[in-house]
Amino acid sequence: MDHIQTFLRGTYYQVLPLDHQVGQTRFDAAVIYDPTRVSVSHEGDFKRTERGQVIKLGQALQVVDLKERDEFKLILCHWASKINPHGESRRKLAAQGLYDAVRDDMRNNEHIIIMGDFNASPYDNVMLEGLNATRCHEAVRKHPTELFYNPFWRSLPSKEVYNYTMRDNLYFPSGSLRYKDPYGQYWHAFDQILFSGSFLGQSDWHLNESTTRTLFDEPLGTGVLDNTSIIDHLPIVCEIVKHP
Repeated sequence: MDHIQTFLRGTYYQVLPLDHQVGQTRFDAAVIYDPTRVSVSHEGDFKRTERGQVIKLGQALQVVDLKERDEFKLILCHWASKINPHGESRRKLAAQGLYDAVRDDMRNNEHIIIMGDFNASPYDNVMLEGLNATRCHEAVRKHPTELFYNPFWRSLPSKEVYNYTMRDNLYFPSGSLRYKDPYGQYWHAFDQILFSGSFLGQSDWHLNESTTRTLFDEPLGTGVLDNTSIIDHLPIVCEIVKHP
């Protein structure tokens, strides 16, 4: 954290540290933001305890657009790892608990964005059934206070469309994380951003889905392929716009 703050010194960006110990684990997030455009405050942590073990659900932030004075609830997640022997059950509890925690806000048609490293793919049950996050626009528009929209289904296929000119290519990136899983797959879309139905035609704020992507720009693309690099996840980007 000190390194990030030192790097940003002299810029107009500010850092909101959110890392702290909780049980035998810890929350490990931070937010970098422009205080001339938005205010960001930490509302609290979502967590639950099962058999003496603390399970992190997410960290809730209030974000206010200083120009429009509109408010958003941003929830940051980092769920149990795939290599954790109890990871699957903990992710299931995290998904169910987090959805229950935001259900009333959903019913009030609030602007909710959930983002982070879920250590789960968009098609896994914890995302589809636990968080009720779907790839179907029509379903979300029909049930905007019940379903989240997940645009990161689009990151599952490789951006490289194979043909004979690519016979010597070693890598076909997709998703945001590269590691070989027990099934022999190398690329995974564990990093995702989910949007409440209010961003799909239920308010003046809209998801601008054409900007949704994983940043493979250099040096990030090279870094994630280098086993000696500290980079193992690539950044992901989405944009919301206000239009009546």
